[in-house]
Amino acid sequence: MSKSAGLATLDPRQGAAADPESHVWLGASAGTGKTQVLSARVLRLMLDGVSPQAILCITFTKAGAAEMAHRIHERLATWVRMSDGDLRLDLHALGLDWERPGLMTRARSLFATVIDSPGGAIRVQTIHSFCQTLLASFPIEAKLLPGFRAIEEDEAAALKRQILGDLLEHDPDREALRAVAAMLSRRLGQESALAFLSSCAAVFGGPRAALPPAAHDLRAAFDLPGGDPDAWLAGEIAGGAISDADIKAVATSGAAWGTKTGEACSDKMVGWLIAEASARAAMLDELLGCFLTGKGELRADFAGDKGRMTDCADSAVRIVDAAGRLCATATAMRVADDLAAGWKLGARFAEAYALAKRDAGLADFDDLITLAGTLLRVSSFGEWVRFKLDQRTDHILVDEAQDTNMRQWGIVLSLAEEFFAGVSAKDDRLRTLFTVGDRKQAIFGFQGTEPKAFATARDMFHALGEMGGQPFRQVDLVSNYRSTPAVLDVVDRWLGDGGTIAMGLDGEEPPHRPFRSAQAGQVELWAPLPVGKAIDAAAAEDGGDEGDGSAPASDPASMRLAKAIAGEVQDWIANGKDGRPVAPGDIMILVRRRRDLAARIVARLQALHVPVAGVDRFALTQPLAVQDLIAAMRFAVQPLDDLNLAALLVSPLLGWTQDDLYARTAKRGRAAIWEHLRAHEDAMPPATMAALRALLGMADFTTPFRFLETILSGPIDGRRKLYARLGREARDPIDELLSQALAFEARETVSLLGFLTRIAGSSADIKRQTEARSDVVRVMTVHGSKGLQAPIVILADATDDAAIGHRPFTVDVAAWEKLPVFAMPADERQGALAQAYQDAADAAAQEHWRLFYVAMTRAEEMLIVAGVTKKPDLSVPETSWHSAAAVALEGLGCDWEDAGPLWGRRRVHRVNDGKWARRDAAVRAAPPPLALPAWTHTPAPEEARPPRPLAPSALGEDDVAVPPQGSARVAAVTRGLLLHALFERLPPVATDRRRAAALRWLAAQAPMLDDAARMAMADEVLAILDDPAHAALFGPDSLAEVPLSAVVDGMVVAGIVDRLRVTDDAVTVIDYKTGRRIPGSASDVAPAYLRQMAAYRDALAVIFPGRRVETALLYTAGPRLIALDDAVLAPHKPGLLAAKANLPPPPLEPDAPTS
Repeated sequence: MSKSAGLATLDPRQGAAADPESHVWLGASAGTGKTQVLSARVLRLMLDGVSPQAILCITFTKAGAAEMAHRIHERLATWVRMSDGDLRLDLHALGLDWERPGLMTRARSLFATVIDSPGGAIRVQTIHSFCQTLLASFPIEAKLLPGFRAIEEDEAAALKRQILGDLLEHDPDREALRAVAAMLSRRLGQESALAFLSSCAAVFGGPRAALPPAAHDLRAAFDLPGGDPDAWLAGEIAGGAISDADIKAVATSGAAWGTKTGEACSDKMVGWLIAEASARAAMLDELLGCFLTGKGELRADFAGDKGRMTDCADSAVRIVDAAGRLCATATAMRVADDLAAGWKLGARFAEAYALAKRDAGLADFDDLITLAGTLLRVSSFGEWVRFKLDQRTDHILVDEAQDTNMRQWGIVLSLAEEFFAGVSAKDDRLRTLFTVGDRKQAIFGFQGTEPKAFATARDMFHALGEMGGQPFRQVDLVSNYRSTPAVLDVVDRWLGDGGTIAMGLDGEEPPHRPFRSAQAGQVELWAPLPVGKAIDAAAAEDGGDEGDGSAPASDPASMRLAKAIAGEVQDWIANGKDGRPVAPGDIMILVRRRRDLAARIVARLQALHVPVAGVDRFALTQPLAVQDLIAAMRFAVQPLDDLNLAALLVSPLLGWTQDDLYARTAKRGRAAIWEHLRAHEDAMPPATMAALRALLGMADFTTPFRFLETILSGPIDGRRKLYARLGREARDPIDELLSQALAFEARETVSLLGFLTRIAGSSADIKRQTEARSDVVRVMTVHGSKGLQAPIVILADATDDAAIGHRPFTVDVAAWEKLPVFAMPADERQGALAQAYQDAADAAAQEHWRLFYVAMTRAEEMLIVAGVTKKPDLSVPETSWHSAAAVALEGLGCDWEDAGPLWGRRRVHRVNDGKWARRDAAVRAAPPPLALPAWTHTPAPEEARPPRPLAPSALGEDDVAVPPQGSARVAAVTRGLLLHALFERLPPVATDRRRAAALRWLAAQAPMLDDAARMAMADEVLAILDDPAHAALFGPDSLAEVPLSAVVDGMVVAGIVDRLRVTDDAVTVIDYKTGRRIPGSASDVAPAYLRQMAAYRDALAVIFPGRRVETALLYTAGPRLIALDDAVLAPHKPGLLAAKANLPPPPLEPDAPTS
């Protein structure tokens, strides 16, 4: 058994934070070991005797929760088998005295304690998971259906699209709603319009949501006039808002100018002067065109010494100012009306969406937070719910506190405030709150998080502690265990040069203290890669040479950058970098946003045979492996779709080349490709035709999951082929598609077409679970890299600026807060909207710089900053990470040095040059090929049919003569059920008590019968039970109502026998018959009964091999027991075979492999 690594010893600050007897607010910069502290605190709590169920850990992501739980459980499992010496070291590392009596014994028992606790694990949950658990415990109080289900983003998006379609189709006010939806679609496009309505649903769909402001409310709040914008504009113009005298002055000067432009402008102004006020309003933009350039600047003719119309410049300025004010106001009025209409549709959408979720028993992520907060703070049950939670939770630990928004903090406050006040604060229980976070890493603003929320929550809990006499301990971790001094030098230099202020943070940040102070590291700033016009300028300077020629000038910027970075990575893996060996898993490439750059980097690395994981997030239908599998499903549903079949043929699944496709199908005339293939099957590859026929054969007989799994693991061998063509990147998308298929089957009517429709309509992103350490290059966004690290980190698109562009934002209107605003061009953002947009832009810029901090601190040893530029002077935006890194490196005294023909030059900051951390060789010997046994290549035998077991009682049609009809049939069935129940219940009862027990039971279960009928029924049963001839059948070694199942001749036979007795050498099976007609002998028994008993006999022969099987029918009306020997049953066994022959055919066997 390999020796497990021991715990790292906590430094003094970490030890203070891990103290389980104090409330702690921990500030932990990147790389300071905050996860180690959190885990240590949980371990120390349990070592002090705290029950695992009394500890609640809340974190931000599922991956973070899984990592924390894994780390704790792994350590507890290690302690079970660890030597005494190693265990003492671990306890000492936690700051504990291992000599404390019973401590080592408790440490070894904690794993079993956790496993035996409810749930079998530490309570480590995301805030959404905790809220879901809470609401599931109190669904009625939360106004939810018991058993409600939380839905993921893709299912929520599908439901939203359905709700919007129903609204626009069936709502009584659908015409007005359609007009608003059309306006939103024109402004935003279909997907962005739905996103806007989804934002409205979050705001207007809560349990206490108010109606949105109407147009007149919005205009009043924005200080805009009422009425129709065009009418208002005409009125203002008629009132002299634009001076006719100024217009005449400019028109006269323009006519005197004598040029075509001047005369045209003069004509427009004359037309203005003679027009009515209403017509002038429509001419306003045309009038402004006489004075302004396309960039909105005053024409040169009216400005400067060389202007030809400077004599009327003052008039021109007054006209432009007045017209600009009028246009701005009218535009603001129209925008306010559109926005109010959008909110009205959003509120109606929110109502319909909430009703649909309620009726279906669903809750989305917003609901979980909103309803949990309402349940805890607002509802009449809040105190009771908090009391119940208070009884089981003594210690709360909040991880990634900077990513918790104020609504989520409200839930934590509801859970923890009893720690500081009320009854629980006065008892003897130790109760603590621990939070850890770093305000510099608050990067999820799109989810409502911001550093201010972190500071507000800190002040709130500190105040609670002071009032309760339980002050918080403020601890800040500054020792960095991740990065080398070179990386931290640049980080601290940037922070000191204004980075803290740029991140929107108050005060100063303490410098990082590198724990790895003696190890080598470096930070490189690569000169921006020229693209577009910058290439032309560089080529002219170099005499027409385009550098190293690795990427043509015609390539998009992202392609050129991807090729350059991939080439560098390939070289490092082959030859090392600056004396350091490099393995693929050492490299992490980060991008700011999920655009085509990340996908192109992955593609270029694959082309160079560099092991690489796919991008960290992807749309399900985007990966090529998924597209190929979808093509196979589409073919099964619609084989005459030529484009889809062509794509399937050239996919790895069937393996045709483009030349093959052209040669075999180009001359088919007007026939569909599938028709052509069938007509010329002799000329087509047999494997291809067999595969296609197998796909069609499965279409109507299997589920989406089984269809896909058959393609992947069956004779087509799709999984191997896709991996061989697309690399291991294809694994996660394929697995996700299979998971989606299973989820679809669990909640929808199963069909391939239905699944295809659901997948095609899904817009949710799928997150790839990225391992902390792997043997492949990782390419991801900075957001996705949170919590990860790598020896070498490349910031690939560091030359982008911080502008937010045309993005949605929010605005406060009177009593309404954070109302969603759709994206709009700059000329529509006036007044309050302009200020709200600017506030959003400022917040985005601050988060842009916090992202930069997170990106830099992922690097352990090397940080590389790269990007592109289109500027001929090779400059980059001042608000880019590249520019900030350049300033920091220049401040550290780093000059430019040569970087080869591609990048040209670079700045490098080196510390401890050459003293790289010791590591395994980058190139490992490949493991020997695994020799698979022959059976792995043989298709599994067909499973026993039918899909549902065959019941012997259902074999053949019941051909009993003259069965009762109508009410008589109901009475007969009821009588049979009652008799069977008495035969099951009475045998264990003492003989002298059976009659009384039978009558009591019949009186309770059959009150519709009179006393005489109940007495007769009891007599009929007791006549059999009290008969000594039947004593063995109903003795203590016999069984009643026995289920059995067996495979007989490839058929699954399953049923329930009325009575079964098993001895060492024989098995006796009895079936009761409660009908009035009793056969004279075995040969007179109805054939249906004989087929049934033959099936029971054969099944029991399989279950009890080597024992004699005896069968009999017990007619209760006699009573009479009729034995059925093998000679009587043998002719009826073919009935079983006949039933087998009539079953549906099995799924078509896949034909020969396609390759």
